[in-house]
Amino acid sequence: MKKILIGLMSVVLLSGCKVELAPTVNLSDVNSETAKTVQSKLIVEVMSCTNFEDSRKESSDIIEAKKEISKIFTDAKYVECYREKMDSKALFEIPITVGGKEASGDIQIRNGGFGGGMIVLVSDNLRNKINQQQKSSFSKFEPSINVTIKNDLDKNQDIVVHGVFADSTYYLPYSWYQLVAGKTQTFKLSDVSVLAIIKQGGALIYEDFDKRYEINKQ
Repeated sequence: MKKILIGLMSVVLLSGCKVELAPTVNLSDVNSETAKTVQSKLIVEVMSCTNFEDSRKESSDIIEAKKEISKIFTDAKYVECYREKMDSKALFEIPITVGGKEASGDIQIRNGGFGGGMIVLVSDNLRNKINQQQKSSFSKFEPSINVTIKNDLDKNQDIVVHGVFADSTYYLPYSWYQLVAGKTQTFKLSDVSVLAIIKQGGALIYEDFDKRYEINKQ
């Protein structure tokens, strides 16, 4: 049995570690010129929450997850480990910046500099830490980003999304979508957007419909 468990753990280490950034933000904060710090969920998929020999102890996966996450996110706080269907997940909280006119913090979600829309940015410092982890560890991060937006304004907002899953439905790049007043909606960023954020430092998630960039024929 022990050999089987060790074999399964080796497969997981080689196949990668799923890490999901899942912040919840208010639309008014995204659009604000004043930056604020909020706590975001960071969810790491693990083999098990508890030690298979003694369930009162944390699993080696949890111990390793705490170690690796703390290397990248120095202010990360471990919250709990739980099961969701067949998966075990370690929940952390990390600070992110929402709003502001200038780049701030390791992770920032704010209005686009063109006066509308939403962009997700990561600092060079954080990207370097992630790249270093990828080089030094057998387990490679498989990142995903799910941004939950609450439209706390008093009106609907028409937007143009750039290749996202919105409430579990895929929208092609440059598709119309509406942020409904008083409603909370979740955007799952495309793999291309996540790669752009990790490799290039940022990605445009949506534009305000009335301020969208027009592409004209030459």
